[in-house]
Amino acid sequence: MLRGLLTLLTFAVSTVLLGVVAITAGLLTGRREIVFRLGKIWARLHLKAMGIAPVYTGLEHARGAPPRIFLANHLSTLDIWAVVPALPETTRFVAKRTLFWIPILGQAMTLAGFIPIVRSDRTRAIRSLGRASERIANGESVILFPEGTRSRDGKLGRFKRGSFHLAIETGALVVPVAISGTGRVVKPRSIVVRPGPVRVTFAPPIDTTAYTSDTLDELLLRTRGEIASHLAPDEL
Repeated sequence: MLRGLLTLLTFAVSTVLLGVVAITAGLLTGRREIVFRLGKIWARLHLKAMGIAPVYTGLEHARGAPPRIFLANHLSTLDIWAVVPALPETTRFVAKRTLFWIPILGQAMTLAGFIPIVRSDRTRAIRSLGRASERIANGESVILFPEGTRSRDGKLGRFKRGSFHLAIETGALVVPVAISGTGRVVKPRSIVVRPGPVRVTFAPPIDTTAYTSDTLDELLLRTRGEIASHLAPDEL
Protein backbone atom coordinates (compact mmCIF):
# COMPACT_ATOMS: atom_id res chain seq x y z
CA MET A 1 0.00 0.00 0.00
CA LEU A 2 2.84 2.42 0.83
CA ARG A 3 4.38 2.02 -2.63
CA GLY A 4 0.98 2.60 -4.15
CA LEU A 5 0.55 5.84 -2.21
CA LEU A 6 4.10 6.87 -3.13
CA THR A 7 3.29 6.23 -6.79
CA LEU A 8 0.16 8.39 -6.57
CA LEU A 9 2.17 11.18 -4.92
CA THR A 10 4.85 10.85 -7.60
CA PHE A 11 2.19 11.07 -10.28
CA ALA A 12 0.68 14.23 -8.81
CA VAL A 13 3.96 16.06 -8.20
CA SER A 14 5.86 14.98 -11.32
CA THR A 15 2.89 15.59 -13.61
CA VAL A 16 2.55 19.16 -12.38
CA LEU A 17 6.25 20.02 -12.35
CA LEU A 18 7.42 18.21 -15.49
CA GLY A 19 4.15 18.92 -17.25
CA VAL A 20 4.48 22.67 -16.82
CA VAL A 21 8.11 22.54 -17.98
CA ALA A 22 7.17 20.38 -20.98
CA ILE A 23 4.30 22.65 -22.01
CA THR A 24 6.42 25.77 -21.66
CA ALA A 25 9.38 24.31 -23.53
CA GLY A 26 7.15 22.88 -26.24
CA LEU A 27 5.38 26.17 -26.82
CA LEU A 28 8.61 28.16 -26.87
CA THR A 29 10.51 25.83 -29.20
CA GLY A 30 7.69 24.22 -31.17
CA ARG A 31 9.49 20.88 -30.82
CA ARG A 32 7.34 17.92 -29.84
CA GLU A 33 10.39 15.81 -29.07
CA ILE A 34 11.17 17.96 -26.02
CA VAL A 35 7.82 17.03 -24.50
CA PHE A 36 8.43 13.33 -25.13
CA ARG A 37 11.96 13.58 -23.73
CA LEU A 38 10.57 14.96 -20.48
CA GLY A 39 7.93 12.24 -20.63
CA LYS A 40 10.70 9.66 -20.43
CA ILE A 41 11.91 11.25 -17.18
CA TRP A 42 8.30 11.30 -15.93
CA ALA A 43 7.96 7.56 -16.65
CA ARG A 44 11.27 6.66 -14.99
CA LEU A 45 10.25 8.50 -11.82
CA HIS A 46 7.14 6.34 -11.56
CA LEU A 47 9.11 3.16 -12.16
CA LYS A 48 11.53 4.19 -9.42
CA ALA A 49 8.68 4.92 -7.00
CA MET A 50 7.22 1.47 -7.72
CA GLY A 51 10.55 -0.29 -7.29
CA ILE A 52 10.49 -1.56 -10.88
CA ALA A 53 13.49 -1.88 -13.20
CA PRO A 54 12.19 -3.21 -16.54
CA VAL A 55 14.42 -5.43 -18.62
CA TYR A 56 14.37 -4.38 -22.29
CA THR A 57 15.08 -6.75 -25.16
CA GLY A 58 15.26 -6.07 -28.89
CA LEU A 59 15.75 -2.32 -28.57
CA GLU A 60 17.39 -2.30 -31.99
CA HIS A 61 13.96 -3.06 -33.48
CA ALA A 62 12.59 0.19 -32.05
CA ARG A 63 15.17 2.30 -33.85
CA GLY A 64 15.68 3.33 -37.43
CA ALA A 65 14.60 5.94 -39.92
CA PRO A 66 11.32 4.53 -41.26
CA PRO A 67 8.19 5.30 -39.19
CA ARG A 68 7.00 2.35 -37.14
CA ILE A 69 3.69 1.27 -35.68
CA PHE A 70 4.35 -0.20 -32.26
CA LEU A 71 1.60 -2.61 -31.20
CA ALA A 72 1.73 -3.64 -27.54
CA ASN A 73 -0.36 -5.78 -25.23
CA HIS A 74 -1.93 -4.01 -22.26
CA LEU A 75 -1.92 -5.71 -18.85
CA SER A 76 -1.73 -2.77 -16.45
CA THR A 77 -1.58 0.99 -15.97
CA LEU A 78 2.12 0.38 -15.47
CA ASP A 79 2.54 -0.54 -19.16
CA ILE A 80 2.83 3.07 -20.34
CA TRP A 81 5.56 3.91 -17.85
CA ALA A 82 7.37 0.67 -18.68
CA VAL A 83 7.43 1.19 -22.45
CA VAL A 84 7.96 4.98 -22.75
CA PRO A 85 11.69 5.01 -21.81
CA ALA A 86 12.49 2.66 -24.69
CA LEU A 87 10.53 4.39 -27.46
CA PRO A 88 12.03 6.83 -29.99
CA GLU A 89 11.27 10.47 -29.23
CA THR A 90 9.35 10.72 -32.50
CA THR A 91 6.69 8.30 -31.19
CA ARG A 92 3.10 9.45 -30.67
CA PHE A 93 0.58 7.56 -28.54
CA VAL A 94 -2.94 6.84 -29.70
CA ALA A 95 -4.56 7.02 -26.26
CA LYS A 96 -8.06 7.02 -24.83
CA ARG A 97 -9.62 10.47 -24.75
CA THR A 98 -10.20 10.50 -20.97
CA LEU A 99 -6.44 10.76 -20.38
CA PHE A 100 -6.51 14.11 -22.17
CA TRP A 101 -8.96 15.39 -19.55
CA ILE A 102 -6.33 15.17 -16.79
CA PRO A 103 -5.12 18.74 -16.07
CA ILE A 104 -1.60 19.53 -17.32
CA LEU A 105 -1.02 15.93 -18.45
CA GLY A 106 -3.69 16.31 -21.12
CA GLN A 107 -2.26 19.59 -22.37
CA ALA A 108 1.24 18.08 -22.52
CA MET A 109 -0.07 15.07 -24.45
CA THR A 110 -1.81 17.35 -26.93
CA LEU A 111 1.31 19.43 -27.38
CA ALA A 112 3.35 16.26 -27.91
CA GLY A 113 1.07 15.34 -30.81
CA PHE A 114 -0.61 12.39 -29.10
CA ILE A 115 -3.91 11.34 -30.62
CA PRO A 116 -7.08 10.89 -28.54
CA ILE A 117 -9.39 8.05 -29.47
CA VAL A 118 -12.92 7.08 -28.43
CA ARG A 119 -13.03 3.37 -29.18
CA SER A 120 -16.73 3.06 -28.38
CA ASP A 121 -17.56 5.47 -31.23
CA ARG A 122 -16.54 3.83 -34.52
CA THR A 123 -16.76 7.04 -36.57
CA ARG A 124 -14.58 9.01 -34.18
CA ALA A 125 -12.16 6.10 -33.81
CA ILE A 126 -11.71 5.97 -37.60
CA ARG A 127 -11.08 9.72 -37.58
CA SER A 128 -8.40 9.27 -34.91
CA LEU A 129 -6.68 6.58 -36.96
CA GLY A 130 -6.74 9.01 -39.87
CA ARG A 131 -4.77 11.47 -37.75
CA ALA A 132 -2.35 8.68 -36.87
CA SER A 133 -1.91 8.07 -40.60
CA GLU A 134 -0.98 11.74 -41.02
CA ARG A 135 1.62 11.43 -38.26
CA ILE A 136 3.18 8.45 -40.04
CA ALA A 137 3.18 10.34 -43.36
CA ASN A 138 5.17 13.05 -41.56
CA GLY A 139 7.82 10.53 -40.52
CA GLU A 140 6.60 9.96 -36.96
CA SER A 141 5.96 6.59 -35.33
CA VAL A 142 2.83 5.72 -33.35
CA ILE A 143 2.06 3.24 -30.59
CA LEU A 144 -1.31 1.58 -30.02
CA PHE A 145 -2.74 -1.11 -27.77
CA PRO A 146 -4.74 -3.29 -30.19
CA GLU A 147 -6.70 -4.95 -27.36
CA GLY A 148 -8.41 -1.58 -26.98
CA THR A 149 -8.26 -1.51 -23.19
CA ARG A 150 -6.38 -2.96 -20.23
CA SER A 151 -6.75 -6.65 -19.46
CA ARG A 152 -9.17 -7.35 -16.59
CA ASP A 153 -7.85 -10.83 -15.86
CA GLY A 154 -4.11 -10.43 -16.46
CA LYS A 155 -4.24 -12.33 -19.75
CA LEU A 156 -3.71 -11.39 -23.39
CA GLY A 157 -7.03 -10.37 -24.92
CA ARG A 158 -8.49 -10.28 -28.42
CA PHE A 159 -6.99 -7.78 -30.87
CA LYS A 160 -9.19 -5.28 -32.68
CA ARG A 161 -8.62 -4.71 -36.38
CA GLY A 162 -8.30 -0.89 -36.53
CA SER A 163 -4.55 -0.65 -35.96
CA PHE A 164 -3.97 -3.28 -38.65
CA HIS A 165 -6.04 -1.32 -41.16
CA LEU A 166 -3.74 1.61 -40.30
CA ALA A 167 -0.63 -0.50 -40.86
CA ILE A 168 -1.76 -1.80 -44.25
CA GLU A 169 -2.96 1.64 -45.37
CA THR A 170 0.33 3.37 -44.51
CA GLY A 171 2.71 0.51 -45.29
CA ALA A 172 4.58 1.28 -42.07
CA LEU A 173 6.59 -1.41 -40.32
CA VAL A 174 4.74 -3.08 -37.44
CA VAL A 175 6.82 -3.76 -34.34
CA PRO A 176 5.13 -6.17 -31.90
CA VAL A 177 5.86 -5.18 -28.29
CA ALA A 178 5.37 -7.75 -25.53
CA ILE A 179 4.99 -6.33 -22.02
CA SER A 180 5.20 -9.03 -19.36
CA GLY A 181 4.93 -8.91 -15.57
CA THR A 182 3.12 -5.60 -15.17
CA GLY A 183 -0.21 -7.27 -14.40
CA ARG A 184 1.30 -8.87 -11.32
CA VAL A 185 2.75 -5.59 -10.10
CA VAL A 186 -0.52 -3.63 -10.22
CA LYS A 187 -3.85 -5.45 -10.41
CA PRO A 188 -6.87 -3.86 -12.13
CA ARG A 189 -8.70 -1.29 -9.99
CA SER A 190 -6.03 -1.46 -7.28
CA ILE A 191 -3.37 0.92 -5.97
CA VAL A 192 -1.41 -1.85 -4.25
CA VAL A 193 2.04 -2.20 -5.83
CA ARG A 194 3.93 -5.50 -5.59
CA PRO A 195 7.41 -5.00 -7.10
CA GLY A 196 8.46 -7.81 -9.39
CA PRO A 197 10.19 -8.55 -12.70
CA VAL A 198 8.94 -6.68 -15.77
CA ARG A 199 10.10 -7.45 -19.30
CA VAL A 200 9.52 -5.38 -22.43
CA THR A 201 10.41 -7.16 -25.67
CA PHE A 202 10.53 -5.48 -29.08
CA ALA A 203 10.14 -8.17 -31.73
CA PRO A 204 11.59 -7.84 -35.26
CA PRO A 205 9.56 -5.46 -37.48
CA ILE A 206 6.94 -6.94 -39.79
CA ASP A 207 6.85 -5.68 -43.38
CA THR A 208 3.18 -4.80 -43.94
CA THR A 209 3.50 -4.14 -47.68
CA ALA A 210 3.01 -7.86 -48.25
CA TYR A 211 -0.50 -7.66 -46.75
CA THR A 212 -3.80 -6.34 -48.08
CA SER A 213 -7.23 -5.80 -46.60
CA ASP A 214 -8.01 -9.38 -47.64
CA THR A 215 -5.12 -10.75 -45.59
CA LEU A 216 -5.45 -8.34 -42.65
CA ASP A 217 -6.38 -11.14 -40.26
CA GLU A 218 -3.13 -12.92 -41.13
CA LEU A 219 -1.18 -9.82 -40.07
CA LEU A 220 -3.26 -9.58 -36.88
CA LEU A 221 -2.65 -13.22 -35.97
CA ARG A 222 1.04 -12.98 -36.78
CA THR A 223 1.45 -9.90 -34.57
CA ARG A 224 -0.57 -11.37 -31.72
CA GLY A 225 1.35 -14.64 -31.96
CA GLU A 226 4.68 -12.81 -31.80
CA ILE A 227 3.60 -10.94 -28.67
CA ALA A 228 2.20 -14.11 -27.09
CA SER A 229 5.51 -15.92 -27.62
CA HIS A 230 7.21 -13.50 -25.20
CA LEU A 231 4.59 -13.65 -22.43
CA ALA A 232 4.48 -15.93 -19.40
CA PRO A 233 2.09 -18.93 -19.50
CA ASP A 234 -0.26 -17.33 -16.95
CA GLU A 235 -0.55 -14.23 -19.17
CA LEU A 236 -1.98 -16.23 -22.08
